[in-house]
Amino acid sequence: MNYIKRILIIRFSSLGDIVLTTPIIKSLKEKFPQSKIFFLTKSQYHDLLENDPHIFSLIKFDPKEKHKGISGFLKLVQELKALEFDLVVDLHANLRSFLIRHLLKTELKIKYDKRWLARFLLVHFKFIKVKPMHTVDSYFGALKKIGVSSVEKDPQIFLGEEGENFLKDFLIEKNIEKDDIVVGIHPGARWETKRWDEEKFTQVCQILNQKPKVKIILFGDQKDQEVIDRMNLQAEDQKLFKAVNLPLNIFMSLIKRCNCFITNDSGPMHIASALRVPVVAIFGPTHPKLGFSPIGPENIVLTANVKCSPCSLHGEKKCHKKSRLCMDLIPPEMVVDSVERLLKNKFSVKKGT
Repeated sequence: MNYIKRILIIRFSSLGDIVLTTPIIKSLKEKFPQSKIFFLTKSQYHDLLENDPHIFSLIKFDPKEKHKGISGFLKLVQELKALEFDLVVDLHANLRSFLIRHLLKTELKIKYDKRWLARFLLVHFKFIKVKPMHTVDSYFGALKKIGVSSVEKDPQIFLGEEGENFLKDFLIEKNIEKDDIVVGIHPGARWETKRWDEEKFTQVCQILNQKPKVKIILFGDQKDQEVIDRMNLQAEDQKLFKAVNLPLNIFMSLIKRCNCFITNDSGPMHIASALRVPVVAIFGPTHPKLGFSPIGPENIVLTANVKCSPCSLHGEKKCHKKSRLCMDLIPPEMVVDSVERLLKNKFSVKKGT
């Protein structure tokens, strides 16, 4: 397959899913070192991959302006046709990527299997035993036909100079020193049912704040502003800082400084893991066996393993029970203990000490 010189990878969204494509990007470059890899994604996720050394060019899909409507979409297709790809790798497998794949004249085209049936059975027929498979393994499974192996599965994100400069200024402004233990907390998630209770996050802050040299950064977007403001007030400590609604490259740089990152099942969970930051991930209505758990040797996934979980693929359904057992059965002490295990060489966290 020496003729493969131009490769198009398609993954429009979202944060976590795009992060999970990074092992594929690297493996394709290693398999075809002379090739140029183009990555097609939505414009708002550009910063995720901007500094990836394995990517030759990022192609921004802008469905709200430049590529709006049918005419805009066809314009995008024409732009892609002009690049004359030798290989198209569809890692999204939705209607848009299907149309692009079929409208391009490229002979070699690959689509990843979303395992819809397996995931449907895991959600709706839990008594049927289905072998779990991580999304990264599903991605690699699509590439077997061209001899790309899954030797290295850990996602990786590369940061740029702008984010690094902001980080330096932020650390100076907040008086965060080199030997401080920084714990990042991200209380948000796309769906409300995937959010661990605000009160429990606050209790975690209060316990960790009792330890010397611990500084906490609360991460979130505009939707998380009120929650983070309340958590900040209730914690009542000068060692807690807010990082809300920041540009993606700045957001990632701050996460990189963290010694540990506590989060719901969310995109930032995958970002932290890809930046080699130890993660404590809280799963409730979703479940790791659906294939979206963080990958890495220093991650801890917490789940209550109740019979009704997973109740949906992405956590979009409202809980039909009086109490969210999948979240209620994960107490703050369990999260703090997980932080202690990940940072055992830095400090020992004990409630009330």
